[in-house]
Amino acid sequence: MQLLYLAIALVSGIAELFSGTFYLAAVALAAIVTLLSGLFLPHLILHWVFLAASAALIFLTALLRHSLASRQAGIDDLDIGQTVELLHGPDPEGHYRVHYRGSDWSAVLENAAPPVCPGEAAIIVGREGSLLHIAPIPPSSAQVSTSCPPSSPS
Repeated sequence: MQLLYLAIALVSGIAELFSGTFYLAAVALAAIVTLLSGLFLPHLILHWVFLAASAALIFLTALLRHSLASRQAGIDDLDIGQTVELLHGPDPEGHYRVHYRGSDWSAVLENAAPPVCPGEAAIIVGREGSLLHIAPIPPSSAQVSTSCPPSSPS
């Protein structure tokens, strides 16, 4: 009986190397747990031990994969950190128009950000659909502007 679980562990462990899903690794681990518990438990209940260990480990594997995927959900946005040029704004709603990737986008400044003037550059810090969240680039000590000229939307 224990040779059966050794064979299941080896076959599912080797198959896991080709699939990379970790579900077969859970089955292989369950087979090893069943193999070791066969040293202490009667052989009549080993199938139930294997079933319970497989179900528990597959459930834990699915939970782990889900939590890892949810942590990395916002990391893949390649727009964050890119530079945009302010065209005009803000309008009455607080939106700016910026030039990015060859077209004009609507953008809002982050809450704690100081106002920026048209023609200045800003950095994308977030995005909600087609609305960019931007922050001004801190001026160097040689370039300090005091106020913006009035802008007219074109």
